Amino acid sequence: MKTIISTFSFLLLFLSGQSQTNIVFIESDDQSNQTVGAFDNPQMKTPNIDKLVKEGVSFTSAYNMGCWSPAVCVPSRTMLFYGKYLWDSKKINRQNAPESFPEKLKQHGYNTYMTGKWHAWGKKPEEIFDKLGSIQPGQLETYWTPKGHVTDITGNEAVNYIKEYKKEDPFFLYVAFNAPHVPRETKSHYYDLYPTEEITLPPNVKEGPLNPNIEYNYTSAPLKKGAMRSRVQQNNAMITHMDKRIGDILNALKAKGIYEETIIVFTSDHGINFGENGVAGKVCLYEPSVTAPLIIKAPNFAKNIEIKSRVYLQDISPTLFDLLNITKPEKTDFKSLVPLVKNTSTPRESIYLAMFDDQRGIINKNQKLILYPKSGDIELYDLNTDPWETNNLQSNTNSKRIVKKLMTELVTWQKKVGDTVNIEKAFSNYFK
Repeated sequence: MKTIISTFSFLLLFLSGQSQTNIVFIESDDQSNQTVGAFDNPQMKTPNIDKLVKEGVSFTSAYNMGCWSPAVCVPSRTMLFYGKYLWDSKKINRQNAPESFPEKLKQHGYNTYMTGKWHAWGKKPEEIFDKLGSIQPGQLETYWTPKGHVTDITGNEAVNYIKEYKKEDPFFLYVAFNAPHVPRETKSHYYDLYPTEEITLPPNVKEGPLNPNIEYNYTSAPLKKGAMRSRVQQNNAMITHMDKRIGDILNALKAKGIYEETIIVFTSDHGINFGENGVAGKVCLYEPSVTAPLIIKAPNFAKNIEIKSRVYLQDISPTLFDLLNITKPEKTDFKSLVPLVKNTSTPRESIYLAMFDDQRGIINKNQKLILYPKSGDIELYDLNTDPWETNNLQSNTNSKRIVKKLMTELVTWQKKVGDTVNIEKAFSNYFK
């Protein structure tokens, strides 16, 4: 795919004194790693996202910590903007919301602008950003409006902001595409790029019953591969349409002569399952849903670098502060990724995951444990040999020790993040 990070000599000449660096932060909605061509998905047509991959650093194991809402984007974006872990972010409202990271940038001389989807708890966008474009709701009834397709509106407003920006101060531009979130509507020629008969589904998509442990499953039983292929076609078409608008944004930066010195972030709030493990939706802990692209192109970063260490998507805000030599807020829970890029620190020992009160997960190295406290079901996967999570190792004779170790570590995480689900009671035989 691309060069994998190994030593500091391969990496970056670190940014120093970069307080005047412009930032373009692009976020999509419901986009999995499977939909980036440069991430070893040759069927995908994403030339502009691929360009960012080739010119930046890609974190190919970036996780959303979880959700307390069936609209998974809400907790994901609330964690992103305020820097709090999952269960503390649930407590945020308009009255008690801490300082968001765009507000912190404003304190350091940034002009801030947003266009696109807003779906987070806490402050309203007009309380956070200096100027707003067209703000879209979390759930569109249709992408088609009298002013055009919403993807085009969002992209064009970002382009116009760049073209018309004349201030000496640096800018922070937040471009929040609704795509590829439902309703998956776009122009016919984008659908034509992905004939359903040519779409190959992953090996863990099986026709038959839906996953009984997943409450929010957005299809009718039995699961049908034909229906999933149609959804994949629509999803991919939406992403290629969005990629076209991303190309316009990159070209606007080049035309203004500021492309090379601009920090560009591309990410999504979370991924989505299209039938994998019997799930059609995103409220689950399987890899297609809990991971999403995270790509950072920055001045003096080495190019075409892949970092496979597991990180959180929300690590991006302290990373920006680190790149700009801005002190991050004291109460930020997430971590800067710059030390990983510089190869001066080790990654987190484990990743904690949670959905509502009925799904818990932890990943340590390549061992992934998923627990369903209400049903008592346990799933154990080796992500190194089984990235599609097809082989549940829980019943293997030597797995009990591994499960017990991971459960103990999960309980430690629960205490750290304020998770009140009683794992020790639900799986008491592992804590004797």
